[in-house]
Amino acid sequence: MASLNVSHVAIRGISACVPPKVEENISLPLFASREEAQKIIEMTGVERKHIASDDITASDLCLAAAKQLIKDLGWEPESIDGVCFVTQSPDYVNQPDSFLIHNQLGLKESCFCLDLFHGCPGWVMGLMTASTILSNNGVLGGIRRMLLLDGDTWSTTIPVYDHESRPLFGDCGTATALEFDEGAHDLFFDLGTRSKDGKSLITTQGAARHPYTMDKYQHHLNLLNGSEKPEEHDDSMDGMSVFSFGITVPPKSIKRLCAEHEIDLGEIDKVVLHQANRFMVQKIAKKLKSVDVSKVPLSLKEYGNTTSASIPLTIVSQCGKEYADNHMKTIGCGFGTGLSWATCYFETEGIVCPDVIIYN
Repeated sequence: MASLNVSHVAIRGISACVPPKVEENISLPLFASREEAQKIIEMTGVERKHIASDDITASDLCLAAAKQLIKDLGWEPESIDGVCFVTQSPDYVNQPDSFLIHNQLGLKESCFCLDLFHGCPGWVMGLMTASTILSNNGVLGGIRRMLLLDGDTWSTTIPVYDHESRPLFGDCGTATALEFDEGAHDLFFDLGTRSKDGKSLITTQGAARHPYTMDKYQHHLNLLNGSEKPEEHDDSMDGMSVFSFGITVPPKSIKRLCAEHEIDLGEIDKVVLHQANRFMVQKIAKKLKSVDVSKVPLSLKEYGNTTSASIPLTIVSQCGKEYADNHMKTIGCGFGTGLSWATCYFETEGIVCPDVIIYN
């Protein structure tokens, strides 16, 4: 695993935007009965999710979140020196989403753009990447403000009758404002990858390794619209392997980070975990022992698993006022795709944290 410190970078604000369409799990057609639906709801903690229609993309949601955040911060577009965009749901094959955001926000030509293709640990990986760039360049005056954008519209890729994923995943776009600040508390990171188990959570069809044939593409479209039901050979998550990884590696990572940097878990204000499902989040929290359950917020009930956006969305939707009004010590941990994990520690002081935006 990799461990690193980043100095002189402050988080100034976090915002989140979700699509207006709400999908109620109790009404999903894939369940044979309301009793079956209720059982899944109780296990996952997900009652409903905001899901994107065909005309809403991850960049749309992130753009709305960024506009609100910039307005509330009072930042001028020309003061932004960099954009880092994290997604697995890009708008185009050959045009990075950060370029789209750059154009739509009217940012200066000297503002650099960077896209990261990452899954559930993506927000922490993006925070590490953007803050490292700021830390190394801010002192020279070249790069002093950055936007970290993170979002997915993963629900649009899930078949109607996928029992494992359809009740779980929602859509969201987020924006995090970062600024060079010599007085800021250090950020700490613990990162790692267990790629030998990566096929537990992978979509094999449709890209360069296994491009679609006409028949396979038609089958995929039929799965999405519900005219066919998934078969054994279709891509599916190895739920048991992912679960085993999720309840063992993240708590070890959190404890390792705290031990290395002499952080008292009992003094942490919030431990914000990737919202994989309620049972997994609660299991991780229990393994941390010294963390009170009230310090581990859940956003699953209303938003589901929003992949890499789940950590900033949980902060905004569940603890926004606390972050706006107080000095906060936070541990965030994302885990999943790769299989990989990314844990961070950061402190904030009265950040801008507007209510969750419903995309219009």
